Amino acid sequence: MAASTRVEFLTVDGVTLRGDLYMPNWATATATGVPIVVMTQGLTLLKEHYLPDFASRFQAAGYAVLIYDHRGWGSSEGQPRNAVNPMQQAEDYHDAIIFARKIKGIDPSRVAMWGIGHSGGAAMISAGNDDYVKAVVLVMPLTSGARDAAGFPPELIDRSKADRLARTQNPKLGETYVQVWDNSLEQASGERGQVILHSPPAFEFIDGGKRRSDAAGTPWENKITLRSLYDIGKVEPQDFIRRISPRPLLYLAAAEDVLTGPIEAHKKVFEQAGEPKQFVTLNNHHVANYFGNSFEENISAQLDFLEKNL
Repeated sequence: MAASTRVEFLTVDGVTLRGDLYMPNWATATATGVPIVVMTQGLTLLKEHYLPDFASRFQAAGYAVLIYDHRGWGSSEGQPRNAVNPMQQAEDYHDAIIFARKIKGIDPSRVAMWGIGHSGGAAMISAGNDDYVKAVVLVMPLTSGARDAAGFPPELIDRSKADRLARTQNPKLGETYVQVWDNSLEQASGERGQVILHSPPAFEFIDGGKRRSDAAGTPWENKITLRSLYDIGKVEPQDFIRRISPRPLLYLAAAEDVLTGPIEAHKKVFEQAGEPKQFVTLNNHHVANYFGNSFEENISAQLDFLEKNL
């Protein structure tokens, strides 16, 4: 396993975020230092959930890598716990970039922002407003909160609206949580009910991810605040993609993707981006692109892009 060091940094509003720093062989360093890739995971996921697979490959290619947990998740601080607000996560990306640029041995002029799934949506928002970023990698990113919310169980949308109404009348109400992933293969093979991400492949993905975070001693719970559904549904990361130019953009989309939208929708979003840009089709479904030959195609395209642009 690639060597890493636990690090932590403060956000602008005083929340401590924690992650792991992978430094490359110093033989690859220039007089100004080494480039760095800043990464975090998608919906409800932690830094241990497959990000080290990407980070170790970047590290071997001569890049430093910072992976971290979103506020309210895993090793990071932040309240409420298990909440997702893409706009807040976009802001936290800025602070992760600021921290990364100050790390000893890093070339602050060569920083890449990397996001996948829902963190890809947050990165799309953040990169459009971050002068420190030199290159951007978006992997199967969330492009539309409205499209995302349309795939939620209708009962949860109604409950989230009722929850928001109740909070306007009593802001001190405790958080209401809902299940995100199936808890077993049996549940994944049955009726969906009110599970947000429901399918056997999705269960196998999160089950493998949980084994990794458990091994690292990082807490993970299969739940999300009900109000997160409102915060997700109201964001449109696609509105920010035009701002990334003139920084180079690599946009990777899955041939089949029930999580972030069909490839035709991704291509339409990509068309809105300015140059320079590159679109890569990953020839498998969303979670399959983390593993095996599909992962190799995924990471190879990313390494090629970073070599040319970072």
